Amino acid sequence: MSTKIVFLGGLGEIGRNMMALENEGRVVVIDAGLSFPTDEMLGVDLVLPDFSYLKDKDVLGVVLTHGHEDHIGALSWFLRDIPAPVFGTPLTLGLASRRPEEFDVDVEANDIGEGVGLGPFEITPIPVSHSIPDAVSYCVDTPDGRVLYTGDFKIDPTPIDGRHTDMEAFRRLGRDGVDLLLSDSTNVETPGRTPSESLVGDALREIFEGARRRIVLACFASNLHRIQQVCEAAGAVKRKVAIVGRSMVHNVEAGRRLGYLDVPDDLLIDVNQLDHFAPHETVVVCTGSQGEPLSALSLIAVGDHKFVHVGDGDTVVLSASPIPGNESAVHRVINGLYRAGAEVHHPGTIPVHVSGHAGRDELAEMLDAVRPRHFTPVHGEFRQLALHARLAESHGVAPNDIFIVEDGDVLELRDGKVKRGDRVTAGMVFVDGLGVGDVGPVVLRDRRVLAGDGVLICVITIDGHTGEVLAGPDLITRGFVHENESRDFLDEAADRVAEAIDKIEPEMSTEWSALKKATRRALGEFVWHSTRRRPMILPIIMEV
Repeated sequence: MSTKIVFLGGLGEIGRNMMALENEGRVVVIDAGLSFPTDEMLGVDLVLPDFSYLKDKDVLGVVLTHGHEDHIGALSWFLRDIPAPVFGTPLTLGLASRRPEEFDVDVEANDIGEGVGLGPFEITPIPVSHSIPDAVSYCVDTPDGRVLYTGDFKIDPTPIDGRHTDMEAFRRLGRDGVDLLLSDSTNVETPGRTPSESLVGDALREIFEGARRRIVLACFASNLHRIQQVCEAAGAVKRKVAIVGRSMVHNVEAGRRLGYLDVPDDLLIDVNQLDHFAPHETVVVCTGSQGEPLSALSLIAVGDHKFVHVGDGDTVVLSASPIPGNESAVHRVINGLYRAGAEVHHPGTIPVHVSGHAGRDELAEMLDAVRPRHFTPVHGEFRQLALHARLAESHGVAPNDIFIVEDGDVLELRDGKVKRGDRVTAGMVFVDGLGVGDVGPVVLRDRRVLAGDGVLICVITIDGHTGEVLAGPDLITRGFVHENESRDFLDEAADRVAEAIDKIEPEMSTEWSALKKATRRALGEFVWHSTRRRPMILPIIMEV
């Protein structure tokens, strides 16, 4: 037998991080993250990993590295299908518990502490710096060798909470021997080292000291280090802080309750109290740094927020870099804020954000510390995985011992040796409203057609006995052409359908399939030659 490392998400993309270690049918899952839809995923709210492979396995537990949505966001859906105990650090568990409670899913939450044994797996956490407190890497000792998963990390020399990445622990593991290192690849394209989070505090203090009226700052709701620095900067200039946005409020409450945020009670006010203070006495901390359509900042930018408004002389800070794909949405929000008269600061103009992921030199330092026998880059798009693999080769890992994997790939560890195994089912599961998995590639294709070229509906009423056309063809369009403005075009199209139906053999004239096929072909050819468009064509045959 061997220990399998099964990759279910986070490979070849950013987000949906999920992997499993399996030994004789017993499984430990590391992280259960989600991702957000791309522009092509029309109508989709969230994207989950496909964890159907695990449904027939003995899942001993889910182990979480930190509290970002791309590592914990799919937990509710996972536990609903596969009940299992959950392990993590206190803040991670506090943040992860919110969604299961909303879904009425019980969570057996366990503080990972100094480590835990789950069946054949001995799991030891290692503290790391990241853009959220309480992040850890995991060393997993299996019957077949040692696996080290870094999770998301950076080597910050001056972390806000004083919690450094424990490089001595990594070096110690390296001396003892690591059979397989799985390392974060997000910032492998960034040369040098990622700047310290403490640098953001200097920029915020400069902005706060120069602001004349209200300050609105948007950041990720999970970035408690950033929120701590905002509160400290606000306190220094005698401003009150209002927290806006459901996830922001929840995370701040959890951070304060668990001791990860040190914010005095008298510094905070409720958002509906803003009108009780002059604009120069307040700071609003809100969600929406990625331009999400219904987020607080997006509503503020168009003047639709119930409590928060910006105008001439107000200062807005976007304390986050756009996630790839969100650039246009962020720019739209920035344009709206400028149009309202606000002064806007963002990472493109002043250092109000630093990444939580290690730059290339830090990734090299991790490789040198661990000196793994085998290496697999994780958490990144394919180009990032490939570049990280090259970096590992330049730091002494043999090319044959480097494995670039994608979702569904499996590595097998036996006697300290790694080889590729058989692929398993993996991929994306779309969440649309309350539906989970009922939107697939065919539905998305139809939505793209509807969004791109619209729909053309052809209604025909026939005599069920003779096949005689009693009414129609009547054409209805949505998103294709305007019916009133294109009446001549639609009348000609209807004539082409009538001609096609007349050519159908008498014995087939009552067969719906034949009628629909003739209608679709006649309309499709005429529309394409006339407009060079391909709307979705829906023939509707009514029989009387």
